[in-house]
Amino acid sequence: NHPAFLTAQMCCCHADASSVVEQLRHGRVLEQQAAAARLASMARTKAQKDTGWMPCAVPLLVEAVNNGQTAELRENAARALANLPMCDAANTQIIIKAGGVTALVQLVGADFPYGCRAQACRALGNMCVSSQAAARQVRQAGAVQPLLRALFTEEHPASSGPNLVAEAALAVANFASVDVQCRDAVLQSTVAIPGLQHLSTSQDHGVRVAALRCLTTLAQSSERARQALRAAHVAEQAGDAELESVQYFDFTSSEVAHRRLGKGGG
Repeated sequence: NHPAFLTAQMCCCHADASSVVEQLRHGRVLEQQAAAARLASMARTKAQKDTGWMPCAVPLLVEAVNNGQTAELRENAARALANLPMCDAANTQIIIKAGGVTALVQLVGADFPYGCRAQACRALGNMCVSSQAAARQVRQAGAVQPLLRALFTEEHPASSGPNLVAEAALAVANFASVDVQCRDAVLQSTVAIPGLQHLSTSQDHGVRVAALRCLTTLAQSSERARQALRAAHVAEQAGDAELESVQYFDFTSSEVAHRRLGKGGG
């Protein structure tokens, strides 16, 4: 493409993004919901990386996660924060500086609706993938216990959104893969390995892959995790099951984990 055309296209994108950010800043609730959803979609596009709207939008998105008047606004804002690190890893530091880690950890809690919690898990998992500093912030913010509690969520509404249990497991896996301190923070919980071993036999392919990914990561530091992983593989072979590709939505952290698992990561 001609450089002049690309420059004009970027200016157009920036102008459009600026109006959406202003809608999030000053709009009514329904307008804010739509703006947050629009920013979440825009954040999935690499072409948006250099348009300049992201640093301005992040504090507003964090505020929406913290104090949004509706669950839909909180969920859309969390989805945008989850997509931003996938578009540009530098966005993770902007989210941290805006207080996003604490806001997302709170949103993982059981007091919030399923969709909000699933998107918050996605965001924390994606941030851990992109930045070791983010993983340390996640640990300091006390995210491990809420994420592990999310593993035992039974409710799974019929929707096309992410599976909360799978996203929680993958967020834990991404967090634990950073360093031994992060793995130890997970292994301190007495429910982590038994819970993951149980999930590794789930009928839901996404949950099963997520649990195996997490056990594979924890096995680097734990004999208990290695035993659980071996038992899970034996059970899988006995059932003649195979790890299959699972369809996820909106740059889920699951997508990153699948790529790693396919390469024999862990």
